[in-house]
Amino acid sequence: MKKLFAIFFVSIALIFSGVTINAADKKDEDKAKKTDVKDKETKKDKKDKKDKKDDKVKKDDKAKKDDKAKKDDKAKKDQKAEKKDKKKDVKEEKKAKVEPAKKEPKDTKDKTIGKDEKGRTIYEGPRGGHYYINDKGNKVYVKKDKE
Repeated sequence: MKKLFAIFFVSIALIFSGVTINAADKKDEDKAKKTDVKDKETKKDKKDKKDKKDDKVKKDDKAKKDDKAKKDDKAKKDQKAEKKDKKKDVKEEKKAKVEPAKKEPKDTKDKTIGKDEKGRTIYEGPRGGHYYINDKGNKVYVKKDKE
């Protein structure tokens, strides 16, 4: 009884697994596999050839794009440099036009003495000291040795 049960179980397993017992079916399957392999190989060869051609085309396109990109980059850099130069020129012109006016005190009760070597106006203070007005409008006293 155990033997019959084992044979029955094995036969059901073979049926569900799809294994065929015929040797002829195996030969046909082997031939089909071989032809499939050959077909796959030829398809792979064709794909490889197409890929190589595409790679060449892509490389050429990339080279052209790179050349264009380099030219565009150079043109942009030149334009930026020109704009910077123009801005610098404009700033320099504005600086040249607008010279900082020397600030002199509005309510100067002090006596003007003269000018020093640098062209600054020298004033005499209330106690007799000499000074000039700097760019910021502050009084800068001059030592007597430098007068």
